[in-house]
Amino acid sequence: MTISATNKAALESAHSGRIYFLFLDLVGDPLHACTGTKIYSFDGEDWLGIGEIAGFSDFASAADLAARPITITLSGVDAWVVEPILSRTNYKGRDVKIYRGLIDSDEDIIDDPYLIWEGRMDVGSMLYADTYAAQISCEPKTAQLLRPNISRYSDEDHQQRHDGDKFYEFLSQMEAKDVMWGGQRVSMTRWGGGGLGGGGGGFDDDGVKTAKH
Repeated sequence: MTISATNKAALESAHSGRIYFLFLDLVGDPLHACTGTKIYSFDGEDWLGIGEIAGFSDFASAADLAARPITITLSGVDAWVVEPILSRTNYKGRDVKIYRGLIDSDEDIIDDPYLIWEGRMDVGSMLYADTYAAQISCEPKTAQLLRPNISRYSDEDHQQRHDGDKFYEFLSQMEAKDVMWGGQRVSMTRWGGGGLGGGGGGFDDDGVKTAKH
């Protein structure tokens, strides 16, 4: 994380308070909220003060915060705040960010808040319907580094991530295309799984690799 000199001085001061800002990239209407009691503006957005967020301060001070999964609990807030996170299609896999800000005695932010955690939303659930309490589990972006890469590098797989992109459009045709190798027309599929160096074959008198038929 990057902390400005102004925020660093305030962080070390005994006369500043801390406030946390929460961004949930909900489809259609992203949530910008904070633990304050009024609306704050930064990063081109207005952040609604919804008061204390249950379960928020417990992880916000952890030294290894950036690398750990978290669970955010919202309680005692208006229904329109928690209801959207209960529809998995509205948030699953989308961004969540947490910022820390420092405020003065007038509850004004001293400098722009700084990012302390970011990741993706996973599973949300309703805790208490009558009081509009809900929670959502989130995983850090570093968790993606621990997952095996299951991409097949095919056009079908590519379209799931980048719909309409044509990077792999002609890949299947390229795999079936014959090429000239050692004066002969060779199909790449004849070499099996070993590429040009596998699947058999030998060398002619000039040391040129020939295909095995």
